[in-house]
Formats: sequence, structure tokens, C-alpha cells
Amino acid sequence: MNRFDALRADTDVFTTFEGDNTILLQLVAKGLLTDYKDSFEDLDQIGMVRFVASTAVETVLERTNARSILERLRDVVPGRGDDDPDLLDQRYQLEMLTWREEHMLSSVARRLKSGIDRGIDPAEVFSLCQDHVIGAAHAHVERTVLEAFLDKLAGLEPGPNTDALKLLCDLYALSCIESDRAWFLEHGRLSNARAKAVTAQVNELDRRIRPIAQQLVDGLGIPREMLRCELLEFSGS
Repeated sequence: MNRFDALRADTDVFTTFEGDNTILLQLVAKGLLTDYKDSFEDLDQIGMVRFVASTAVETVLERTNARSILERLRDVVPGRGDDDPDLLDQRYQLEMLTWREEHMLSSVARRLKSGIDRGIDPAEVFSLCQDHVIGAAHAHVERTVLEAFLDKLAGLEPGPNTDALKLLCDLYALSCIESDRAWFLEHGRLSNARAKAVTAQVNELDRRIRPIAQQLVDGLGIPREMLRCELLEFSGS
């Protein structure tokens, strides 16, 4: 009645053709690692020194938990609380997702190289790093989507449509951070207070978007026949 069997059949077919999301993310990760390797090989002597130095600094920051301390200090500065305006700063949002992507890609590359250098079969090393590999690819996808969203927003004229898209963009960016807040906490990019502020801001954005939710769905122009479903026709929905 609600066409779940037909929808499932379509899903199975496309999964067979293209591979499921995990397979696709593996392919994305392999492409990223190839580009990373090529970029690394193209570095000159000065570039290599800078890369090693920046990596060393990041390692020190994480091992000493220095970045977490700085985040906590920011949270106690007067005038900064749960409504911290930085959370809605698009540059801050993109910086967070970009840093996560670069960090995960470089660290998984080091793990793969370390395993291969120890004589482990490359395919086995790749399998052992599977969670890390998928995480790096997922981080790349989320950063790419946000960057494309921000590029589109930058070219729009001010108005209600732009305001609505800005709300959606903020919700997307902060939802990405919220869903992976444990990782950001572990790597010192969020303090406990800031992590809670992210969730509070996501909830506030949900409340602001709710009144225009139907308009947003209607704006997609989904044909009526695609919505033929008794579940959607239920008067109480």
C-alpha cells in the first residue's frame, strides 16, 4: 500500500549496479590517497620541511591537549556563551570540516605507509584501516558539499530565498559537526561547552526552519505521482 516493496526493489538494483555507500566511499578514499601521494612527491625540499614542521606541531598540540585548553579558555571569555556567534560564521564551519578532512587523510596515509613499511600486504593494510579510510572519505564528501553550498550562496541576491538557504546551510554544517562531535572533542577542536552549544544551535535552526518546511519541500517540484502513498495522504500527517 505504501510502495515499500517497489522502493526497496529500486534500491537493490542501484546497489548492485554502483556498489553500496561503503564501496563508493572506498573508491573516493583511494582517489584521495593517490592525490595525496602525488602531492607529497611533488614537494620540494622547503615544502617538505614545512610539511614535517606542521605535522610535528599538530602532534604536539594533540598530545599535550593544548588546543582543548585554548577552546576552554575561549568559552570563559565574557560575552561568549551558548549563542556563540562563531558557530554561525561560515568561515568557521568550513574551517572545521576542512581541518577534519585534511587531518584524517594525512593520518590514514601515515597508517597505511607504516603498515606497508612493516611488510604487511597492502590489501590487508587497507582492510585493517577500513574505519579510518571510510571516515576520511566521509569527511571529504561533507566538506565538498558545504563548500559547494557556500559557493552557491555567495552568488545569490539578498532576499527570503537566500535567507532560507542560509538557514539550511548553517543546519547542514553544524549537523555535520554535531554528528561527529566526539571526534572533534578528541582532537581538541571542540570544548565540552562548545559541543553543547552546537547541539543547542542545531535545535534552534530546526525551530526556525519548521515554519517554512512545506515550502522547501514544494520547491523541489516533486511530481504528485511520486508522492502517491496512503501514508502521506493520512489526514493526521
